[in-house]
Amino acid sequence: MHPSVRNAYEIALNDLRRCYTNKGIVAGRRSKRLHQYWARHGFFASMGSLCLGDAEQVKRNLQLFASMQKGSGVVPNQISLDLKPRYRLLVGSVIDSTALFVIALAAYVRKTGDIEFLTGMFPNARKATLFLLSKDRDGDGLIEERVFANWAETVLKFGNVLYTNCCFYKALQDFAFLASLLKRPALQKQFESLAKKTKEKINSLFWEGNYYIDWIDFRRHDFFSADGNLLAIDFDIADRVQGQMILNKVKQEQMSKVPMKTNFPLYPLWRIPPTLLPLLEYNYHNGFSWPWLGCLNAIGLHKVGWRREAKQTLKSVANLINQSGITHEVFDEKGRPVNGLFLKSERPFAWTAGFFVRAVHELKKKG
Repeated sequence: MHPSVRNAYEIALNDLRRCYTNKGIVAGRRSKRLHQYWARHGFFASMGSLCLGDAEQVKRNLQLFASMQKGSGVVPNQISLDLKPRYRLLVGSVIDSTALFVIALAAYVRKTGDIEFLTGMFPNARKATLFLLSKDRDGDGLIEERVFANWAETVLKFGNVLYTNCCFYKALQDFAFLASLLKRPALQKQFESLAKKTKEKINSLFWEGNYYIDWIDFRRHDFFSADGNLLAIDFDIADRVQGQMILNKVKQEQMSKVPMKTNFPLYPLWRIPPTLLPLLEYNYHNGFSWPWLGCLNAIGLHKVGWRREAKQTLKSVANLINQSGITHEVFDEKGRPVNGLFLKSERPFAWTAGFFVRAVHELKKKG
């Protein structure tokens, strides 16, 4: 391991554990907004925690969100420190949070083999997965979402969004896996079939020729969004050749220079809420660089066999961590932690820390 990566790994490891509480995993420690339990932050960070052997912490985080799951199956996307759940932000970004609950549970069980815990949580996972299916309103295998309804909640998108449907596919596939562990063959077969349908739909409708387009509402929007494309590689929606094409697109547009930019090209002004236009928030999900995406890029490069490029990319993320001695949330186009009047990069940031830890462990694997 390169010394800079080793040093950043120690920082990320400590930062991730700084975000642990006796209830779960908080998103960060600096701001009141993020010093809370956020579903997607904690569930993505869990993948790093499992690499560290911190399975009990992941278990506590899953129990916290399961305890506040609604009868409809939706899990809160946010829980305050005094344990008050919130199920909506703006218009409602709970779909990916609920999908990631199932994904994190499956990751925990794969790592631990804890069938007793799975047995108790299986009804929660089933309700969550059925909630996701209810969001496929036309039954075509893809979720239809409303505006501002995924992690990039400052960009006006709606309809079939790539990122959300990648999470949907992975949740369906993981629920089928959980059903297989509990010897539920009919349920396993049903959800494997549903997952296959979703994967085929993503590949038939979103694949542009060398990358996946961003979203489809009344028409196709062919922006290149890093989140969905890189998750498509990670979740095995893209095959090896498609993965290489996606990663070539990243290189071609110089998206990993900082790394890694959210999208190319920038979304037009009218897709960002007007109140954000004079502020740094305009680029928050529209051109700023997020280390978790940089880590995911490194994981993707390693997965398709481009080991040298993967190590270089991980080293670039390590340099961002080392320059401040802490894991940050988001960087501007010059590689500086965002530090505006109203928007300041969270630190430490569990999502970054967890992904960096996971990336280091992934790059140690031989493929």
